[in-house]
Amino acid sequence: MEMAQDTPSDRLVMLLRRCAAEDRRAFDSLYHSVAPKLYGVALRILGRDSWAEEALQDAFVNIWRHAGRYDPARGRPMTWMINIVRNRALDLRRGATYRTDEVEWSAAADRRLSSDDPQVRAETNQELARVMRCMSDLTEPQRRCILLMYHRGHTATETAAQLTLPVGTVKTWVRRGLIAIRDCLAR
Repeated sequence: MEMAQDTPSDRLVMLLRRCAAEDRRAFDSLYHSVAPKLYGVALRILGRDSWAEEALQDAFVNIWRHAGRYDPARGRPMTWMINIVRNRALDLRRGATYRTDEVEWSAAADRRLSSDDPQVRAETNQELARVMRCMSDLTEPQRRCILLMYHRGHTATETAAQLTLPVGTVKTWVRRGLIAIRDCLAR
């Protein structure tokens, strides 16, 4: 008598069922199993790493919340999750028209970091002081997550592991913290 082999699809169905029962380990396993592929879907639609990461985070929140709605009779689990990511990415793209002029910062292209001009250095120091004042208004967890990711260069997953927090929580704190800093700097 032969035993049926579990397919990758069967494993995803099982993980989604466990997520529906609020099993965080299953969610972590599901995330690590499919996040790279889902990130690729979002990146193809949005064309920007930061936007794709945002779409992926939002999609995983939806996957967690709606895992109980997944019906294997209606399609494969990967197809269901790709549709969630795709829809979220398209929503972000439609709502991102105000961000089309936004240019991603790069240390190599930022002349302020290597300038010997005292005026440029003074302006850079003033900007840094403003950012630090705004950072002091954040909650300690937000500040810690932002520093680990943007100062130490950790990924959200590495930050979550170091702080023993869910990845989604880290991403939410970072996102809210960056919005608070942006709003603070705009004043």
